[in-house]
Amino acid sequence: MALSNASPRSHSVGFSIIELVIVVLLIGIVSAVAMARILRSDTYNPIIARDQLVSIARSAQQKAIGRTDVSLQIQPIGNNLQFRIEDDTGVVESIDVDLAEVIPSGDTNQLASCSVVGGASVISLSTPMVIYYNKLGDLLEGGVVGSPGYPQEVTSGARVCINNDPVMSVCLSAAGYAYVGDCIE
Repeated sequence: MALSNASPRSHSVGFSIIELVIVVLLIGIVSAVAMARILRSDTYNPIIARDQLVSIARSAQQKAIGRTDVSLQIQPIGNNLQFRIEDDTGVVESIDVDLAEVIPSGDTNQLASCSVVGGASVISLSTPMVIYYNKLGDLLEGGVVGSPGYPQEVTSGARVCINNDPVMSVCLSAAGYAYVGDCIE
């Protein structure tokens, strides 16, 4: 009987890296699906409206450079809030977002926070907000249709308040640049 010099096999205890990575991925997927089911979609609507407004306002400024008669219109239509860029040929670009839980208001030459001074004029189907750009991409004139003095020459900027929440406000500087938050002089 010969004795073997081989040592007994040892079994490692625990998880391999591959198993741990798979478990982390599965937990991530399950939590993402669960969060989408738990949170209501109207929680995101004001954020989506704000971000889409900034995007299309920047697009309007770019389209206005070197052209004339470019305008940005913000108007609720049915259950949607429509952002529309128009020029002398018609609609150039249009974005619709869900209007649930979104109350837009706006004004020109008002730089105070939306929480301090709410939007002077509520934007509605019959009273859209229209902003006109010049060929340098600067704001020319605008405001909410039907508001006193419409259209006003834009000297310090324009502001759109969503639900009169300063976190959801969008400022368009006099130079035409759109950004999230309160207007800065």
